[in-house]
Formats: sequence, structure tokens, C-alpha cells
Amino acid sequence: MDFREILSSTKSYKIALVVAVALLLLLSSISYRQINNMRKSSDLVSASLMVDREVNNLFSKFSLIEAAEYRSLLVNDSTFSEVYKKHKRETEISFLNLLELTKDLPEQVQYLDTIGQWRDSLDLSINKLNKYRGLLEDDIEAKVMVEVSKMASIFLKLNTLRTGMSKRKEALFKQRMVDYKTETFFTPFISLLLMLFSILVFWLAFRKINNSRKELAGTQSFVENIITNSNNLINYFEPVRDDKGKVIDFIFKYSNSKIEDITGVPVENILGTRLTASFPETITNGLFDMYVKCIETGESNDLTRRYIFNDTEVWLKSLVSKLEEGVNVTTSDVTQEKGKTDDLKKLNDTLFLKNTVLNNAEVIAKIGSFTRYSEMGTTDMSDNLYRLIGCEPGEFKPDFENYMTFVHPEDVQEIEKSLVKNLESKEIFETSYRVFTKNGKLRHFKSATLMIVENGNKKMVGVVQDITQSVKKDKKLERKNKALIRTNDELASFNRVVSHDLQEPLRKIQMFISLLSETERTNLSDKGVTFFDKIDDSAGRMQLLIKNLLTYSRIDDSHEDFQEIDLNKKLEKVEDNLSERIKESNISIVKKNLPIINGIPFQMEQLFNNLLSNAIKYRSKTEKAKILIDVTTVHKDQIPLPYKKPAKNYHKIIISDNGIGFDQENAEKIFEIFERLHQKNEYSGTGVGLAICKKIVDNHHGFIHATSELGKGTTFYIYLPL
Repeated sequence: MDFREILSSTKSYKIALVVAVALLLLLSSISYRQINNMRKSSDLVSASLMVDREVNNLFSKFSLIEAAEYRSLLVNDSTFSEVYKKHKRETEISFLNLLELTKDLPEQVQYLDTIGQWRDSLDLSINKLNKYRGLLEDDIEAKVMVEVSKMASIFLKLNTLRTGMSKRKEALFKQRMVDYKTETFFTPFISLLLMLFSILVFWLAFRKINNSRKELAGTQSFVENIITNSNNLINYFEPVRDDKGKVIDFIFKYSNSKIEDITGVPVENILGTRLTASFPETITNGLFDMYVKCIETGESNDLTRRYIFNDTEVWLKSLVSKLEEGVNVTTSDVTQEKGKTDDLKKLNDTLFLKNTVLNNAEVIAKIGSFTRYSEMGTTDMSDNLYRLIGCEPGEFKPDFENYMTFVHPEDVQEIEKSLVKNLESKEIFETSYRVFTKNGKLRHFKSATLMIVENGNKKMVGVVQDITQSVKKDKKLERKNKALIRTNDELASFNRVVSHDLQEPLRKIQMFISLLSETERTNLSDKGVTFFDKIDDSAGRMQLLIKNLLTYSRIDDSHEDFQEIDLNKKLEKVEDNLSERIKESNISIVKKNLPIINGIPFQMEQLFNNLLSNAIKYRSKTEKAKILIDVTTVHKDQIPLPYKKPAKNYHKIIISDNGIGFDQENAEKIFEIFERLHQKNEYSGTGVGLAICKKIVDNHHGFIHATSELGKGTTFYIYLPL
């Protein structure tokens, strides 16, 4: 590795710093110990000098006591007692000082103990001498001389002890001086070495700090350039507090140029202002409270809010973090992201709704779906496909083998063949088969599958439908169709009977009635004539009923006879057929030009005939009768009937009269066969005419209904597809 790289390495600097600090601590410790030893040596030398002084002082006091005692003996000085007491106190003080100064010197302490003993002996002798002073006894002289001898011996012992202490003191002083000189020699050298090493460490530290300062200046310039040119708005706020220390506002201390791009306000107009004054909306949108919380707890947080700047909606996301005593806020414009997020949310909601609708549709329609990846050998099954075979979603692994265990054994081979064909086909392939559900019920399924290629991989998608009810209905319908065929055959036989076998005896009855009327009518009584007329009338009604029944039964929904029909010509023919009744009733007909349609001519003629006949029959007795025929074109949504309307537009034919009318609650009943709203003695009829009209309109895929009011007439609405 390059040596310069080692020097520039942060790790190397850390190691060097640790080593330098360790060496400084070591040298400082050595220097401190040297200085401390030198101080101790100095203190010991000083203590030796003080001991020497106190020893001299102590023994000088003993010398003064000795001189004063001899003086008092020679000149009989009476003041010796006071002088002795003074010197005794001074010796005690000096003795105590020596004990304190020599407490760490056992030999000197031993000397002092001995001195103390002799001092006590001296005190005892002096006290005896003082007692003898002034006595006249014969042997006083001898006693005084004995005590004086003792005193001389004590002073001699004390001088001997002084000599011993002085020798020991001088030897100790010499040793301490040697130690002191040694310490004074090494201490400056260690201090100099410590100073030089400190200078070296400080120089290296200064060099590193200076280099770091240059790097920091470059980094600051780089960071400032990034902040200035950042796409994010960066602000720093200092809190404004009240007398109680509560944050009441924030001051803009820093903001980059992005604030002008977002808000339109220059940076210089923002700095130094209060947040609530420049952007009062921060109080209500939660941003101000988040700043306060960040100041109080130190927790970082983010908030996205909507703003209006220069009549433009802007969504800003603010990241708030505490920095020293203020808050640093990094704000980014997330308007586009917000729009994309909203669109994605709407898309997800729509997708969720579609999936929900699809799942519900599968349940309602009794269908399931699957996807089989043939190359990977995996299969996905919808939840409802599980339910169709009586299982819970995900109850077993959704693969082909597990699903085939539910298929009827007789249909397994057929399904396998269909799968092989489906792999070779690009079209939808349908298969019907049977399955046994989990609880053993037999169900009929129908599947539609398609092989597709996605990203180069083949996969089969399929829909499975439970057609059990449909199969049952088909079988039931088949039985009903057979029954209907039999009924139609029977009805055809009935028509033949009605058209021939019933009408033949009826014609004979009418013929014999006619013969009797010609030959025997004059021979009948009035009552007989009445009965005869009723028989004749009943025979006529019977013939009309048979005719109407034949007409009704012959109207079917076959379109083989459909052709273009000019309804105007059909209406003219009906008017011509009813001309006598129209003239007799003095009824006027007002009509518009009718359209040309596709239909069966005789049925449309029958329709107009029945409706006009009805209008003539039930005409008003109090005012001139009239019939209005109108026509227009309408959209299917304009037809007020709850039926399925296959065509987009319809001809609306209106036939209205001012006849007797009927109660509107019977508007549906009048189109039912054999339904009559009046007694047969009031109005003739069979109750089949309007039923025929409805059947004709139905046969032409149209609709008919009526509105009426008693005494005000009736209006029929006929809708025929264009």
C-alpha cells in the first residue's frame, strides 16, 4: 500500500491519535512523578533543616535552664522559678514540634523518647532543688549537692543525645540532598522531552485540522451547491417562545432558492419572517403542530398536505427533523406522484370492484375459471370452481389430477381427448361432462377452453359452468315439447271437428229454423215466437263463436307469410266491408296516412276490422260517434310497457273513439279470451275479438294496450316494429 494512502487514511489518524495520547499520558505521568519526587525531596530537605533548627532550639532551652539553675545557686536568685516555667513551656513546644517533624523517622523518635525521659528526670530534680531552697536544715547542703550532681549528669546525657541526633540528622540530610540533586537533574530533561513531544503532536494535529478544514470547506461548498440546486425545498426554522417557554411561532433562518419556484416568493422576502405570517395555512393543516412536536420530543416525522400558490394546486411532502435548537424541514413537490397515487388508487378500487363483481358473477352464474400452464404443469383455480364441486377454496392443490378425481369415470376419457384436441386448436373448445361433488351429488358441467401464448409460454384458460339445472330444464322442455306436439295435433283435430263436424249440424239447425220460420211461424203463439227467435239468435251466436275460435286458433307466430303491407289499403277494405254499419251508425272516421309494414295481410285486416267493429258497437248514444286514427314513430324507450323490446324504433298507431268506454282497471282483462265487460243481452259478442287483436300484434312482435274512462271513450295503442 502507498505510504501516502496510509497517512491519508482516517484509520491511520485514529491509531496515531491513540498512540500520541498514550505517549503524552505516559510522559506526563513520568514528568508528574519526577516533579512530585522533586517536591518530596525538597520537602524532606526542608524538614531536615526544620528538625535541625528545632533540635538546636530545644537544646538551647536546656542550656538556658542549666545556666539559670547554676546562677540561682550561686547568687541565690529567687526569680529562677518563673524563668524555669517559661523555659519549660518553650521546651515542651519545641519537643512537640520535633515529635511532629520526626514522626516518620523511627531512630529520631527513639532519641526523643529518651530525651523526654531525661527531661522528666530534670524536672524532678529542679522541683526538689526549688523545695530545698530557703530551708535551714543541717543536711540541706548535702541534699542540694546530690541533686546538683544529678542535674549535671542529666545535662551530660542530654548533650550526648543531642550529639547522636545531630549525627543522624546530618547523615539523613546528606542523603536527602543527594536525592534532591538527582531529581533536579532528571526533571528538566523529562519536562523538555514532554514539551518537544507535545509540540510534535500539536503540529501533527494542526496539520490534520488544517487539512480537515480545507476538506470541510470543500464539502460545505459542495453541500451548499447541492442544497442550492436541489429539487427539494430546504428550510431551517428557529422557535419563538413566550415568557413561559412555550413555542408560539417559528422564524425563517434559512431557505434555498426552491421556495421561489414553488411559492413565487423570493428568498430574501422570506428570511427573518415568521412562519404563521408568511404561511398561515400551516396552523390549520397540522404542519405547525408537527414542528412543535419535533422541538419538544426530537422525533422526526413527515406530512403531505395540499396548498394553493398562484391559483395552482400543489401537493407538498415535508420531512421534519430537529437540528440543534431548531427544526430542519426538507419539502418535496409530490403533485405528480399524488396524481399518480390517486389514479392508482382509483385503478385499484376499480380493479377491486371488478374482481368483486366477477367473483359475485361467478357465484350467481354458477361458473368457475381456471388457468393451466401446460409447460410448467401447474393450474390455478378460481374460488367458485372449488365451490362448484362442494369444496372450500384452496381445500386441495389445484392441479389437473386432483380435479379429475371428481369427474364421472365414464367422462374421464372424453375430457382427456378434448384436452389433446384443444392443444392443437386455436379456437374455443367446448366440452360437457359430469362430476361427483364432495358430498356425492351428480352435477353436469360445461367447459369452454382456449389455448393462448403469453410471453412465449403456452397456457390454457377455461370457464366451467354448472349446467345441471339447464340439463334438467332441457329434459323437462323436451317432455313439454312432446306434450305440446300432442296438444297441437289434438288442437288440429279439434279445428277439423269445429270447422266441419260442429258446423255441419249447426248449419242444419239454422236451415230447419229457416224452414220452420217460413211454414210454421204464423201458427205459433206469441210466447212460442219469442222462444223461436231466441233459438235462432243462439244458433247465430254459436256460428259466430265457432268462426272466431277458428280465427284465433289459426293465428300462429310463423313468419313464412310475412310480406309488405300497405296498411292504408287494408283499412280501406275494412271500411268498405263495414260501410253499411258505419252509415247506419252515422259514425265519422278521421285518419292519417298509415305506414307500410312487413306482416300477414289477412291478420292485419282482421286487426282493423275487430277494432273498428268494437268502436261502432260501443259507440256513444248521446253524441255523434267518431273514430280518430293517428300514427307516429317512437323510440323503444318511449313505449310505457314492461316488455322486452327487440326493435329500436316502432310505428305507434292510435285508434280512439268517444264511445261508452270502460273502467281502466279492466284494461288488461279485455284482451283475454271469452272476457266480456257487458251482459250478452246488452251488447252482442263472444269475448274473442280483442283476444284475436292481441294475438295478431304479438305475432308481429309488437305491443297493444288500451286506456279508457267510462263515458268518455277508449284509445287503443298499437306498436309495430319498423
